[in-house]
Amino acid sequence: MRRRRAAQLLAGLFAGAARKEAAPARAQDTPPDDPTPWSHPGPYRAGAGYDGFDVVHRESFGARQRVATTYFFYWYDAAFMRASRGRTDVYRQNPTNHETMSFHDLSWFLKEFLDMQDAGLDFALPVYWGEPGQYHRRVAPAPELNLFATQGIPPMVEALETLRAVGRPFKVGMFFDTTILNDEDLTTDRGKAIFYATILGFFSRIPPHHWAAIGGRPLVWLYDAVRVKAFDQSTFDHVSARFPEDFGGLSPFIVREHQWLHARVAPPQPVIRTEGLYLWGAAVSGFNEDPIFTVAQVGPGFCNTQFAGSGPNRFCVDREDGNVYRRQLEHALRHRHQILAIETWNELGESSGIVETLEHGRLYLDITRDYVDRWRALRL
Repeated sequence: MRRRRAAQLLAGLFAGAARKEAAPARAQDTPPDDPTPWSHPGPYRAGAGYDGFDVVHRESFGARQRVATTYFFYWYDAAFMRASRGRTDVYRQNPTNHETMSFHDLSWFLKEFLDMQDAGLDFALPVYWGEPGQYHRRVAPAPELNLFATQGIPPMVEALETLRAVGRPFKVGMFFDTTILNDEDLTTDRGKAIFYATILGFFSRIPPHHWAAIGGRPLVWLYDAVRVKAFDQSTFDHVSARFPEDFGGLSPFIVREHQWLHARVAPPQPVIRTEGLYLWGAAVSGFNEDPIFTVAQVGPGFCNTQFAGSGPNRFCVDREDGNVYRRQLEHALRHRHQILAIETWNELGESSGIVETLEHGRLYLDITRDYVDRWRALRL
């Protein structure tokens, strides 16, 4: 209760704060045949003259420190939802702030990040859908053109700055929504350029003192490979070579989904090497104990029957008043993973969120805090 009052107080203090003007993005010098003409990276990169990357080492999580995170979907805008659907309380679990939630709104980001801290989480993984011009379709429920991905970053950064100023710093890593890759071949020069341009676009828009890093390595977290034609080790080696050039010698900490386990090329298909591996789907299938995974992935349940259609892809996993989530967290406590990932914070369309809602209140935040505190106390 004390944590809730503190969160409400801080949100009230900063909801009316004046917005700071975002630093202008500077265009990247690219050759005429560059496959990423839509790419206009931000100012936080060596190529734009920025050199404040040392803070990442100073404020990084330890190389063996236990950390807990969640997937944060910032594509919601209440005004758009009212205009297109006539209402904002359209999900099985509706946030308490559903009438005002918006990727344009500083106060919305403040509430979500404060609640994540109250739940014991160390950082968030905002879903990043790249730059306008990169994608060819809208992701529901975002407004047209998916402009949330870039337009939502300035108020997100302002919220992070505000929390930092009052002594409650919070971090973000990159959750790369790889469905934007439009079946590119990432073994080609063109595919590698498109793949890396998205990573560059995210980090160059956010001041480095807000980056989540492990052992001084900023987190790049990949969704599945359904919309990727081909990839191999050279795809990731290209990122590992380019990232230090743009970000002051820093190397990325790349966590990939299980579909990226083996190279997608003609046999043989060797195992890809990066810093981490996880399995998406815990909200549906539960915690996976296979030792191949370096991330403990857990979720509270799932439901997508609100969408049109029927068949095996439309189903619900009963939350059992939080017991599905508790059982998965108990499994996580018995394993020695460094990273705990909660699937999800607020994927409302799939009812897999732990966000504060009208239906459940702060139940899932309180469950999370209890288990994260216990989990973090264990030795690796």
